[in-house]
Amino acid sequence: MGVEERLERIERLLLLGSKEVLNTSEIALLLGISESRVRHLTSAKKIPHYKQGNKIYFRKKEIEAWQLQSRVPTDDEIRSRGTTYAVTHK
Repeated sequence: MGVEERLERIERLLLLGSKEVLNTSEIALLLGISESRVRHLTSAKKIPHYKQGNKIYFRKKEIEAWQLQSRVPTDDEIRSRGTTYAVTHK
């Protein structure tokens, strides 16, 4: 990727910061995936989206929440749950 391409990508990412509703290409850029992958996720109903005619739109806040929905617990949290379970299930 050349310098000009990198600058263009940075500019587009900066513009996304001020938008609340994004289209497919903007979501692909934000998530770092291809547009075809975004379309696959929408057709499989795996990503929150809106359709108006043949256009697909996304609310940035909903996408951010979707990205964070599968939190992986830390080792300490797992140990704590194990200890709690052991104490309460004697």
